[in-house]
Amino acid sequence: MKNRLIITISDINGTKSYNIHQFLRKFIIIILVIIVFALGGSFLFISYLNSGIQKVKDAKAYQLEELENLYALQIENKVKNIEELASKLEDIYSIIGVENDATEDEISENTLKFIDLNKKNFTLKVIPNGQPLADISISSGFGYRKNPITNRNQFHRGIDIPAPMKTPIHSTADGIVEFVEPSNTGDYGRVIKIVHNYGFKTIYAHMSKTYLSVGDIVKKGEVIGLVGNSGRSTAPHLHYEVKYINKILNPKNFMNWEFTNFEQIFKKERKVEWESLVSLINDHQQIPRQ
Repeated sequence: MKNRLIITISDINGTKSYNIHQFLRKFIIIILVIIVFALGGSFLFISYLNSGIQKVKDAKAYQLEELENLYALQIENKVKNIEELASKLEDIYSIIGVENDATEDEISENTLKFIDLNKKNFTLKVIPNGQPLADISISSGFGYRKNPITNRNQFHRGIDIPAPMKTPIHSTADGIVEFVEPSNTGDYGRVIKIVHNYGFKTIYAHMSKTYLSVGDIVKKGEVIGLVGNSGRSTAPHLHYEVKYINKILNPKNFMNWEFTNFEQIFKKERKVEWESLVSLINDHQQIPRQ
């Protein structure tokens, strides 16, 4: 028999003996049972708390998702409203600046007879004419069209000329650089705006590289940059615009204008005050040089 510690207690009711080894074993078993129940209860409580936290998180996530969807819908509606407003503004601009302000008289015969060879050469040097690219094929003309990006019917302020990437772009007249965006940003991407004599302006957009800075003096035919696909563009091309004061002009009329058909522009482009402009050129050319 193993050694055991036995405690004997005697009283008036008799004598009782206690086995300490059995007592400790029961005590340890009870403690283990309590620990197991405590751990199990803690686990269940923690699981309950996690479940509650997850439900709160799910509810918050759902609310956030609903708010995001609501904000996205509001933003989409705002964008649509802005696009509709822009389209209406373009309609108004096209009406007041493009369609209904043609001059009554093309140009008088009396004015034309004073345009000699030197004045023709000067005019074609300082007013936009000819091709900004060596090879021309227009993919999207001037006027209303379905925008390839927004798929909406919008007024196209210039013409699109497709060309391989890095095709040289030429200035169509002498002028001064008014604006340059050398980085790919905005609708036009890399763009150059040149101011010419007598209120004319040309814009060259979606370029891959610009060679000029604001204030640079440009000569007709000078390479100002390279064709690209920057901005809101679906393929490499040049977006080319011609403006006169606040009026949007059809660039095609000026691209087809050259020395051999000099008087053609006066009939095709009726939104320029040619009578006053040519008279002004005549006066300038008649001023004697010192």
